[in-house]
Amino acid sequence: METSTSVLEQSAKLVEESVDAQLSKLNDMDEDDLDRLKERRLEALKKAQKQKQEWLSKGHGEYREIPSEKEFFGEVKDTKNVVCHFYRNSTFSGNLMEPPTVNKRSGTKFTKVEKKTIRGRGYDSDSDSDD
Repeated sequence: METSTSVLEQSAKLVEESVDAQLSKLNDMDEDDLDRLKERRLEALKKAQKQKQEWLSKGHGEYREIPSEKEFFGEVKDTKNVVCHFYRNSTFSGNLMEPPTVNKRSGTKFTKVEKKTIRGRGYDSDSDSDD
């Protein structure tokens, strides 16, 4: 028990020293340092806003159906993170998934594609068996 207490005390001391060093550094900043800090933060905010606008322009932040195979590959090829629900209208279980709660700031695109629009690819065991 003493060992764990000693380790916790040492950890707390290291964190406290780190925080003290950061506070000292902030207190020693002059106007030029603060201006540079503000500029870096402003640039980071602009970059984040640009990324958000890019995601929104690519359809991120919404859940939508893609009507064809050609459009599917066009939609997803330039997107890093995609969640796609492949479903069938002809089966009960294919329609059980509820639309996800989509975050407008998310870097993920949410789509759904009816299975019959992508033919002959063997995505499931009964590929094209009912068409």
